[in-house]
Amino acid sequence: MKLFNILYAAGLLLLTAACEKDLPVFSDDEGFLIFNYGAGKKTDDATVSENDRRGSYSFLLNAAEEQICDTVWLKVNTLGKLSSDSRPIALVQVEDTNRNVMNAVAGKHYVAFDDPSLAELYRMPGNSAVAEVPVVVLCDPSLKEGDVTLKMTFGDNDWFKPGYPSFTTYTLTISDYLAEPKMWQELNVDYYLGTYGSKKHELMIQWTGKTWDDEYFRTLATYDTNYGYWRFNDAAYIDYLDAWFARKLEEENALRLENDKDIYREPNGKPVSFEPRSY
Repeated sequence: MKLFNILYAAGLLLLTAACEKDLPVFSDDEGFLIFNYGAGKKTDDATVSENDRRGSYSFLLNAAEEQICDTVWLKVNTLGKLSSDSRPIALVQVEDTNRNVMNAVAGKHYVAFDDPSLAELYRMPGNSAVAEVPVVVLCDPSLKEGDVTLKMTFGDNDWFKPGYPSFTTYTLTISDYLAEPKMWQELNVDYYLGTYGSKKHELMIQWTGKTWDDEYFRTLATYDTNYGYWRFNDAAYIDYLDAWFARKLEEENALRLENDKDIYREPNGKPVSFEPRSY
């Protein structure tokens, strides 16, 4: 029995050593960076989705009239030993090779990450494991016709390297028209308000005075850390809004028809509808 116990313990040690080899090892002497995707997003693949790695910015929705630039702030975290020194952070653009994607151009759609004017803002403060870094977006006239994609990751400099691969990319879609918020999919809004449409989005903003963008949706929802998804705080209220939007649409369309105007339609010609998607 004693020999069995010894062999069993040795086997556990070997198993533990084998498992440790499969885990990413970050030494205290090196610094690594990851994007902070929000509450409950731990550093493993199971807690993040592709939507977590994406965001959007619309000048039409988020900027003042005739505003030509704005700033999107991204939160980043360090892995490894803290330093009392302020350390520079390097962001680099990664080409998005997906079909029908127009990649953003530095100097046209955003201020280059290595622009000297931004150098002091791309730093991790001393004795800190978190920082916010800016992405300065530019309102090029082409953004009214179509959006562009700015995919970014961390550069390898003398202070930091990219950390866990699942947490080292962020993709920002930049436009000057209404684009579908990523929270529309995260919250399954199709099952409450129907399929997304830019005209529908415009009417929702016009009728309520709310932006109905990612930021506003988050005020209506909570991230469930136990199950790993977003949910509305009051689903009954969203159902009520759907009925209210549907009545408002019916009234507005009736007035338009009385004035020899067409009903509200999406850019593809389909009528605007608040009919929820069936399960």
